[in-house]
Amino acid sequence: MGQQLKIPFIDGMKVGLGYDLLTGKPMSSPSITFAGPTPPQAGLGQTVTTTFRLIQDVDALHDALGISASVAGGYAGFSGSAKMQFAQECSVTQYCLYAVLAVEVINSCVTADGPVLVQDGTDLLTANDMPRFRQRFGNRYISGLKTGGEYYAVYRVQSFDAEERVSISAKIAASFHNPALSASLNSDIESSKATSQNELDVNVFVYEAGGISTTETDLAQMIDKAHAFPTLVSGDRAISYQVLLDEYAGLALPGDNLNFFDQEKQTETLLFNTRLLNDFNSLINDIDFIRQHMDRFHNPDGSPPNDQALQDARTSCLTIVGQLEGAISGCMKDATTCSHFLQTTDDFTNKLPILRSPKPGMTPIPRLVGSKAAIRGVVDVFSFVKNQDLVNILMTEGLYYVIDNPSVLDIHILGSAVRPDAGTIVTQSPLENQSAPAGTIVHVMVSPAQDNPGPTS
Repeated sequence: MGQQLKIPFIDGMKVGLGYDLLTGKPMSSPSITFAGPTPPQAGLGQTVTTTFRLIQDVDALHDALGISASVAGGYAGFSGSAKMQFAQECSVTQYCLYAVLAVEVINSCVTADGPVLVQDGTDLLTANDMPRFRQRFGNRYISGLKTGGEYYAVYRVQSFDAEERVSISAKIAASFHNPALSASLNSDIESSKATSQNELDVNVFVYEAGGISTTETDLAQMIDKAHAFPTLVSGDRAISYQVLLDEYAGLALPGDNLNFFDQEKQTETLLFNTRLLNDFNSLINDIDFIRQHMDRFHNPDGSPPNDQALQDARTSCLTIVGQLEGAISGCMKDATTCSHFLQTTDDFTNKLPILRSPKPGMTPIPRLVGSKAAIRGVVDVFSFVKNQDLVNILMTEGLYYVIDNPSVLDIHILGSAVRPDAGTIVTQSPLENQSAPAGTIVHVMVSPAQDNPGPTS
């Protein structure tokens, strides 16, 4: 017998129905008969499984959520499922670390006892009419149904310092395993964000199947919800949330050497192309992240990133994603069309900008007052952009700067002429010659674009 699969429950699923793993849909009529449903032994109560994992790629996230292609046929009809949409909302990128808290509560698991293929199915297999069999009964059957619920909290930890990402994730893990620490989790994270030199941020995404749906507003509340979740899905508050799929090959079938659905190549190809699809979606997330933090990256040759080149790469990736989705769809419908997609993400990742690594230790702050923090744009002369030369100079020292009064650089059509010293730094913090850790952000104020902006309305 092949591997038993576990997939999310959707309306219409019942124990005994056939299921087409490639389309992700249950069949309309039973494919097996069985003596009766077999519930778990009485008196066992709930079965609660809690896991806490640190992950950094989309395949690991899908595995943690139970929707990976290898385990749950994730290449099939789950692209539009609520759990798959939840995974997409997490926007997995290599520049963040993800702490995944998962709680599964099983109140009962009803399974088919002594399954036997229905007579119509036996007749079709005897006649070797595999296409018609699949049309009617799919390629697996629903052998069990779980009731209870699931709760997932995904903490997305962003920082340009890998050690800081791990440190914050460790705090989250410690707060879950030691409830006494959860009360101070929010303040600890906010304190870390306030002192971080690496743009630390923490976002949380929640998926819940079963229980009383509430909106948790902070990190500690989500940990408390995870601890309380078993009671929230007890008794009549439980829902059907997962089904078990078994292969027909495990049943008594006509013919001693029946090659039941020659799908090995089809399944392998779908798995290969789905993983490649995940890689391209993650690459798109990486490109979006780089474009949001251009000052933190440089090209492999040391030059500053080109936003238009990144936009073009993103467009190309989206085109490939569409081609991959079409190839997967075609393969699911017709196994003879299945083939490995040839293009890989290496064609793009080798050209992506690289994250700048700050120098270790302390560094003296240079004099920035008098330097141009912003200059007139080349494409749009009515706007100011950061002075890339200054950005690159500071990057060599592991330093960065932000303009605290960017609104003074807005150019108003009816205002006075643009000042020649517009965008010049007038104050800085930390001050010149002060020592600061690598990665420090220098805050600057600049001179305005115009002496008189003109009418305001």
